[in-house]
Amino acid sequence: MQQGINKPIFQQAKLFRYQLPFKIPIVFKGIKLTAREGVILQVQNDKGEFNFAEIAPLPGFSKETLQQATAQIIALLNTPPLNSQSDILLYPSVAFALDCILHNIPISELFKTAESIPLLQGDNHSVLKQYLQLNKPNSVKLKIGRQSVAKDITLFSALSALNNNLLIRCDANQSWTFAQADLFFANINTQLIDYIEEPTASLSDNINLAERYEVQLALDETLQQKQFQYQHHRCFKALILKPTLIGSFERLNYFIKTAKKFHLSVSISSSFESPLGLSQLAFLASQWSKEVDISCGLDTLKFFESAILNKNSDKKLDNKTPINQQVKHLECLWTSN
Repeated sequence: MQQGINKPIFQQAKLFRYQLPFKIPIVFKGIKLTAREGVILQVQNDKGEFNFAEIAPLPGFSKETLQQATAQIIALLNTPPLNSQSDILLYPSVAFALDCILHNIPISELFKTAESIPLLQGDNHSVLKQYLQLNKPNSVKLKIGRQSVAKDITLFSALSALNNNLLIRCDANQSWTFAQADLFFANINTQLIDYIEEPTASLSDNINLAERYEVQLALDETLQQKQFQYQHHRCFKALILKPTLIGSFERLNYFIKTAKKFHLSVSISSSFESPLGLSQLAFLASQWSKEVDISCGLDTLKFFESAILNKNSDKKLDNKTPINQQVKHLECLWTSN
């Protein structure tokens, strides 16, 4: 991706707080959330132009809390000029937001039309209902590892029975033991797996399982380790890039170059960001698609009650209201001097 011109000098910065309720609570690694919370950073440069970015650590996945990330970005904004080169000291959510500002990443409408792999999650009945409502697409991403292995086996088999051409991208979020993953693979048709994202927290165990059952792996959480350096293995098929969990553009570009070198596919995936965050992820995906095979995992707005940043505003806001206009109606948390 071509980098824009840095604009480290700003006239004013503001932080706005948002909260987007889920239709039904979602469990993230044992943490039940009823809503997604984050802050929107608005920076006005010396030409009077506005840039935006989102900071929204995901509980259960991010190492930092929203409170910690907010405190860090305020400290950075209080000591300009802005600089992303010290990102090893920055929280990933802050490093990514800062680079979005410095590289002028726009609020793009692409996420509304970007073709995303449908995400299926919930109990078995809900997942099957979702799949049928989507008219049984040939490719889906399925969240597993949030219930018993037996229920996941039943779900996988039930989905498979609905479409003979179905390929499933499984995502276990490292939630299984070796024995649990082994049980799952032994009781499903593994030929229907496009790839599986990190069934266990052990990379060596995952490789062993992949070789045993002849399935292909995608790396996800492993890529979020700051010191991780990629070493190729024949069972690796894809890299799952969640920019707000990985951090700096420098790190993200390293993985894009890695994917290009080893002919891996890349999925740019959401961490349940707001429409503003999703719009910037879609823009980045469109830029990186010029270099590598990109798919999008941005199909997460459907889990929110509303895609409006401030549904309860006194102003009448709807889906046609530009996102930058929606931001103005959020609660202002902090303003620079």
